[in-house]
Amino acid sequence: MSIKIKDIWKAGFVCMAVLSFSSCDKWVNDTKLPDNTIDESQLNNIAMLGRIEKGAYVYGPVIAGVWRAGATSASDLLVASGAIVDEIVPTAVPNSPFYKELDEDKLTPDNTSLFSVWSNVQNYRARAEDAIANAESLNPTDEDGIKIKQAALVNARLHAGYAWLLMADYFSVSNTSHSVYADHKEVSHQEAYTKAQTYWQQALPAASDTEKRLLHALLTKLGIHTGNYPLAVQHINQSFTATENFSFLNTVGTVSNGFFNALNINSRDAAVDPSLVAASKTIADKARVPVVKAAKGHWSLTLFKERDPLLVSDFDEMQLIRAELVVRGLIPGNAVELVNSVISKYDASGASNYTPSTTLTLNDIVVVRRIFLSWRGTRIIDLRRFKIDGDVNPGFTQRKWQWIGIPEIETQF
Repeated sequence: MSIKIKDIWKAGFVCMAVLSFSSCDKWVNDTKLPDNTIDESQLNNIAMLGRIEKGAYVYGPVIAGVWRAGATSASDLLVASGAIVDEIVPTAVPNSPFYKELDEDKLTPDNTSLFSVWSNVQNYRARAEDAIANAESLNPTDEDGIKIKQAALVNARLHAGYAWLLMADYFSVSNTSHSVYADHKEVSHQEAYTKAQTYWQQALPAASDTEKRLLHALLTKLGIHTGNYPLAVQHINQSFTATENFSFLNTVGTVSNGFFNALNINSRDAAVDPSLVAASKTIADKARVPVVKAAKGHWSLTLFKERDPLLVSDFDEMQLIRAELVVRGLIPGNAVELVNSVISKYDASGASNYTPSTTLTLNDIVVVRRIFLSWRGTRIIDLRRFKIDGDVNPGFTQRKWQWIGIPEIETQF
C-alpha cells in the first residue's frame, strides 16, 4: 500500500495505500540488507527493522518482507474464496484443476492444490510474529532507534492481526471443528479472532493518526466478520476517511493482481460466475463488475489491470457497514443515504440509487455487499454469517467445506 501523508509509509516490496490518489513514489534505499545466510544477531539489528529519513520511518528488510508475505497470502486467499462462493467458476476445460476443485467442493485436507495457500498464510503469520519478537528484544536509547522500534511494532502487529484474521476467515479443520493449526496447536476460530483483535489494540497507542484509522477499520471489519456488532459500533466512527484504504501494491518482478491473473481476457482456467453477471443489473452494478465475453464463451473481468493494488478494505466498505448497523438499529443514521454514497460513485446520474423512501432490509444489504464488495473476499463471510446459499456447486449451505480444508500434514505433531 502507499501513502503520501508526510511519506510515512515507504517500502521496496509492498506499500500500504491509505490514499486512493497516492502512489508508492519512494522506495527503501541504502537500508542494511542481510547476507544470503544470516544469523540471529543480524536479524536483531535495529537496521533490519528500518531507519528514520527526514523524520519519517522507512521499512527495513524484515518489515518489508512481512508486507510482501501479506501480499502473497492475501492474493491467494481472496481469489480462492471467490471460487468457493459465487464470484469465480472454472472454464469449460481448465488447464489447472484449482478452480474446478474449489467450485466442486473438493476441499479435502489432502488436496495438494491448496498446500501452498495454507503455507503462505502460515509464513505470513510467522514472519509478522517474528518481527514483533525481534522488535521487542531491542532496547534502543537514541531517539531514532526508539521511533524505529515503535513504528516496526505497529507494522508487525498490524500484519500479525491480519494474518490471524485470514486464517480464521478462510481455513478450518472441518465444517464442524471451527479451528486452525498454529505452532503445533489447534486454535479455535474464536481464539484466532481474539489474537487479531489483541494485536490491533496493542498497535493503536503508538500508531500515527492515519495508522489508527486503518486499525479502527480492521477492528470494525473484525466485528462484522464475527457477528460482534458492539465491536464494529465501537470502532466504525474512527475508521477510514473518504480517500483511505488498505491494499497491497504489486511492484516487484512478475507479481501482479491476483484477480487479474485469474480472470483477465487471456486466462484459460477461471471465469466470472454467470450468476454474478446476472445479478449486476444497474449502470452502477455493471461499472463495479465490468465483464466481457472471452472467445471461449465465458465471462472475463476487466476491472483490474495487471499491477493494480489488491484491495482489502476501504471507506466504501465502512459506509456499507454503517448502513448495516443502522438497519440493525445499532447506530443512528440514514441507511439509504449511506448505501447511495457508494452506488453513486459508479453512476453519477443517480439512476442506480435507491429512492429516498426505500426502507432497506438486511437482505438489501446482502445484495449491495455482493456487488460493491466483490473481489475482496467478503462474500464467503456473508454467505456464512447470513446463512444464505450462493450459486455454487453444490450450493454453499450444502457444501462439505465452507472453509478451506487444512492440509493433513498439519495434524501430524
